[in-house]
Amino acid sequence: MRNYYLVVGSRPFFDNYLNSVSGEKDSFLDLVRLDDAQQKQGRRLWTPSASLVVRNSDYHGIIAAAHDRLGELIKSFTEDDSNIYIHNPPASLKRQLEIQKDANVISLDVISEKYDIERDPRAFISAINEIRTKIIGQDNAIRDISKSIWYLTNVNRKKPYVIMLYGNSSLGKTELVREISRCFFDSKCMEKHLSMFKNGNYAEYFFGNEPNRSSIGFDLLARESNLVFFDELDKCPEMFYSAFYTLFDNVVFKDYTYDVDISGLLIVLTSNYTSIDEMKRALGLPIFFRIDKFIHFDDFSTEDIYCIIRKEIHDRADEYSAFFSEEDLYTVVSSRIKTHGENARTIKNTIQFAIEELMFQFSGCDIK
Repeated sequence: MRNYYLVVGSRPFFDNYLNSVSGEKDSFLDLVRLDDAQQKQGRRLWTPSASLVVRNSDYHGIIAAAHDRLGELIKSFTEDDSNIYIHNPPASLKRQLEIQKDANVISLDVISEKYDIERDPRAFISAINEIRTKIIGQDNAIRDISKSIWYLTNVNRKKPYVIMLYGNSSLGKTELVREISRCFFDSKCMEKHLSMFKNGNYAEYFFGNEPNRSSIGFDLLARESNLVFFDELDKCPEMFYSAFYTLFDNVVFKDYTYDVDISGLLIVLTSNYTSIDEMKRALGLPIFFRIDKFIHFDDFSTEDIYCIIRKEIHDRADEYSAFFSEEDLYTVVSSRIKTHGENARTIKNTIQFAIEELMFQFSGCDIK
């Protein structure tokens, strides 16, 4: 009887599981390639495996048609009593194996990675205080997301929790998500930049139409934490919204190829919308009402701009301290930055140009 071990989770989780199992193991994809090469030469010299590893990346190494007989392929490469370790199996393969288990044809174990959020109350307070020192000018937004994080650390929620961070560009939305990842999810996060998905050519990713291609289901199965970050939802074509309906609304996400348990998922979206009404019009009510919380990022005040300038100048002092002082740099920068309407990107660009200019001048290389 063949012994199947389905390991569901990230690649490090799968690798750690394999390391805990003693003995030599063969690679499924290596055997597929060896078999193809030997068939072309009219011979077959390899022997069936006693211990076979099927990695999730192997699914991309075989043609789409082969996925219909993936179970038979695995069987053909193994001995009758072999151990077979499969990482994140496609839903169809898992169903086939479950039927065989019920018929007592095989043995089947499922080993799933467990995801959680940092739940220590003392760690929570320390983390939020640290985030406040790093994200300038967004105390209201930090307070609002803190309430949600505190809620999630004190309940065992099943349905995904969806937060939208919105406001003008370069105000700290992405930075806040990364700080949440660092403080509460061990710096692990599934991050996708939706501005890259410009047209219908990316439908395969959102809906998983090709089993040998990467998809959102494939990535969700391989995630390393329960934090998922979709940046710039406002740049995503509307044709892909139906994938988000399924993702936001269910404990199990299904695409054409994979079924994924997404219990307890925290999904953070960002956009450059400036108002709730604008979001309703742009996104449409079906997706709007699937978002649990909306957190607005305020434009920077004059005091915020001053603090950001000072922090950026201080943080970069190692670059220029051999040429000039922080005050020298501040004198130049302060005359070039407006008291309103600036964002983090424009401030950093101005400081960058000033550093380059002053370094050139103080080096004695400036040619009049």
